[in-house]
Amino acid sequence: MSSTASGGERRRGRAGRCLREIAGLGLFLMLMLIPIAATGCRSTEQEGLPTATPDIALLETRTEAQLAARLTAIAPSPTASPLPTDVPDTPVPTVEPTETPTPLPTGFVPPFVLVRGQPNEAANIVVPEWAEPASVLTHFTEPLSFYSVRWSQDGSRLYFVSSHDFAYSRGNERNVFAMRPDGAELAMITGENLPPEDAQGPFVVVRGRVTGAAGSCKVTAQGMAGLVDADGITGQFVLEGVPEQAAWVRAICQGDSITYQGSLDLNLAAAPGPVEIPVSAGGSGWRDVSSSPDGQRFVGTYYEWSLDDNDEVIYQLQGSLYDLDTGEYAVLEFPEGMTFHGASWSPDGERIVGGLSDEEKAYLWLWDTQGVSLGELLQVENPEDQILTIVRPVWSQDGAWIAYELHRWYWWANERFRTDLVVASADGQTVNPLVETEWGWHTTHLSWGSGAERVFFQYFQSEVDMGGLMPARADVFSVDVESRETTRWTEDGASYLPAVHPSADGF
Repeated sequence: MSSTASGGERRRGRAGRCLREIAGLGLFLMLMLIPIAATGCRSTEQEGLPTATPDIALLETRTEAQLAARLTAIAPSPTASPLPTDVPDTPVPTVEPTETPTPLPTGFVPPFVLVRGQPNEAANIVVPEWAEPASVLTHFTEPLSFYSVRWSQDGSRLYFVSSHDFAYSRGNERNVFAMRPDGAELAMITGENLPPEDAQGPFVVVRGRVTGAAGSCKVTAQGMAGLVDADGITGQFVLEGVPEQAAWVRAICQGDSITYQGSLDLNLAAAPGPVEIPVSAGGSGWRDVSSSPDGQRFVGTYYEWSLDDNDEVIYQLQGSLYDLDTGEYAVLEFPEGMTFHGASWSPDGERIVGGLSDEEKAYLWLWDTQGVSLGELLQVENPEDQILTIVRPVWSQDGAWIAYELHRWYWWANERFRTDLVVASADGQTVNPLVETEWGWHTTHLSWGSGAERVFFQYFQSEVDMGGLMPARADVFSVDVESRETTRWTEDGASYLPAVHPSADGF
């Protein structure tokens, strides 16, 4: 079952209040990039988190520009427009992409990784200097293309969601990737991707036309190494060097304010003639990922978006089970009228926990490993003046606790947002708030430390609902589960998505 929402405001809940769907995908909705104010905190234990600083300037840009930037990174164009740049007062060191992987010891397993990089400069997964040895595990050129980073439960793989090379997937805007702990064997595992080096001949020429396009269009086929521009007037294109085994062809067209996309099945051995690719305003992809203990499957949030009759963005979110061997999907069941907000697999492999919400309550929900609903584990009723959402729950390694983001939307008068960090016992009987933030501050993308003694998170300021988007600036903190004392681990404003290795020592 999936959840559907409108891009505008809609009536929900008590007192006839207007409610916008707060689990926004992030694509083609307005993104507000907010610099985090300097807090003066040191990388030592703090009594509390930094206090919000008022009068923060907002830098507005459409997330459509992010998608255009990904295309630019794949196929540079002299006419491409860069994203607006948020220039900090003091330059922040960024990780530059390298041509060859950073030399690492044989069998190296980093205890801790995070994403580092300013929004309009290359962002990559790195081992920070205090986790040793400091190194760069990915070598991407795109600005902040990551949306989720998690270790497999046995620590043998690092999974992440990224828009990197998205055009080389069948239709996704974000895909799930996997790699070894030292950055080797990087692979896109969703989207029917075929690396060009694995494509086999014979190779053929494919001609065709893009229809329904608005704006300039780029076209590629499975197994190709590049993108080809379609004629701006006729939509015609010629693809050379397409492997005869290619199963799909795809077109992506950038309009003034929206992206049009489409793909088509190919059977070149039987029908090598011209093809016609219809495109429309819409897209799909992944938001997060959590692997099963045996590493054979993962559960994640899959989205699809389109435009309604009023040209407003509407989308569907669903919890999806994905088999790594077969590529087959299954869907998590949940009641009609609820919205899905992320899930994770239990360490014993027997259950999946996720976040759901309806008009009145937020829930921790359970499923079996086939996606069959087992009902609620915990429910939290909305206060009179707030809408609550439980987002991206994460099991501790011992299976005793579940940490989750509690998103609060104060809807009365001038709306405000914040995200607290909460832990609940695996039986749902004990609930402990660990970090209660000021309005406008958010604790997101949680990762348990070793021994279930602390929870790491990215911390940032935003006056608006970020939904599935990444903030312009963030830092990494942790909180002690027992004492509730916080520790600041980065001060560069450019550190995101912390992930502690399951067997890490000292984190």
